[in-house]
Amino acid sequence: MSSQNIKMAIADMFEDLSSSNFDNFRDELLHRKEGPRVARIRVEGKSRLEITNVLVSTFTETGAVGVAAEMLREIGCNEEADQLVRNTTGKH
Repeated sequence: MSSQNIKMAIADMFEDLSSSNFDNFRDELLHRKEGPRVARIRVEGKSRLEITNVLVSTFTETGAVGVAAEMLREIGCNEEADQLVRNTTGKH
């Protein structure tokens, strides 16, 4: 899958999240234990598209999907995580 399609899939997933789940996602991303870490200034108050760009620039396209899915599961959005993985890998 091309990087543009991966970015679009992540951005689309964010659009489907409620505001509270999106806030939880940003918070979870900030407190992620594994590196690379994401600086608060790159996340706080940022839009869904800006967070998509942060994920891709920090973790690469393929890594961003895994990190996003991991963070979604941490906040209890398992269905969204599964959908994102399906949309980016073609695995059902």
